[in-house]
Amino acid sequence: MSQQRINVLLPMAGGSALFDPQLYPYPLPLTELCGKPMIEHVINNLATLAASHDELRFICVVKAEDCNRFHLDHTLELLAPGRIEVVKLAADTQGALCSALMAIQHIHNDDPLVIANVDQLIEPGLKNLFAELQASGCDAGCLSFDAVHPRWSYVRVEGDGLVVEAAEKKPISRHAIAGFYYFAKGRLFVEAAQRTVLNQSSVGAQFFVSLAFNELILDGKTVRALTVPQHQYHSFYTPQRIEDYERERARANRPMLRIGFAAAANSHAASATV
Repeated sequence: MSQQRINVLLPMAGGSALFDPQLYPYPLPLTELCGKPMIEHVINNLATLAASHDELRFICVVKAEDCNRFHLDHTLELLAPGRIEVVKLAADTQGALCSALMAIQHIHNDDPLVIANVDQLIEPGLKNLFAELQASGCDAGCLSFDAVHPRWSYVRVEGDGLVVEAAEKKPISRHAIAGFYYFAKGRLFVEAAQRTVLNQSSVGAQFFVSLAFNELILDGKTVRALTVPQHQYHSFYTPQRIEDYERERARANRPMLRIGFAAAANSHAASATV
C-alpha cells in the first residue's frame, strides 16, 4: 500500500481591508515579513508537518488577477517546486470555505487534509501537534489558543479536547481557532463543506471553514482541538502585527525557519555534485 500524502490547502484569494493598498500594493501572500514574502515563511512553517517533503503537496487557491499582475503563481512554484498545485479563481467567492471547494479535484480523496491561513505562523512543534491529532483517531480537528475577541472563529470543547460546536466571529468559549484545520480524509471536509453551503450556514453572507465542523459533529464524527500557547501563534492580520513580530525577532535575534522545498532541493543538488 502506498503511503498517504498530506494535502495542505492554502486559500489565499481573499483580501484584507486592514492593509492600505497605497502602502501595501501587493496581495497579502507577497507582503514582506522579515525581508521575505509572507507566503515563503508560511510554506516553510507548514513544511515541518512531515519528515519528508515527498509526503506533502501544497494546493493554493489564488486570484487569477494576482497571477496576471504580480505573477503569484510563479512565486509559489519556486517555493515548492514539483509539490504544488495552483488553482486560479476568475471571480470572488463567498468566503474561504467556498474557495477551498474550488480545489475539490485535488482534495476529494482519502488523503489527510490540512487547511491553513496564509497570514500566520505556528512555532515550534507543528509536526508534533499534527501527529497528535492523527494519533487521536479523530475525523477532524484544529489548533486553538486562548482569546475572547469576536474577530476569531471558536470551538466549544468538552472533556479531553472534544469539540461539540463551532462558531464564527462569535466567542462561545475561550478556544479560538488558530487558523489550522485538520481532516483525516479530504473527502470528509468536501462533504461537510457542501452540506454547509446547502444548509446556508453562513455568517454575513460568507462561508467559513470552521462551520464545516458542525456538519461533521451532526453526522456523528469526532472533532478535537489541541491548545497552542499564545506566544507560539503569530497572526499577521494587521500591519502592526507584522511590525511587532519583526521587532521581536530583531530583539531576540532569532532566525526565521529555513526548512523549505526550494532549500531542500538546493541542498540535494549541492550534495549530488560532491
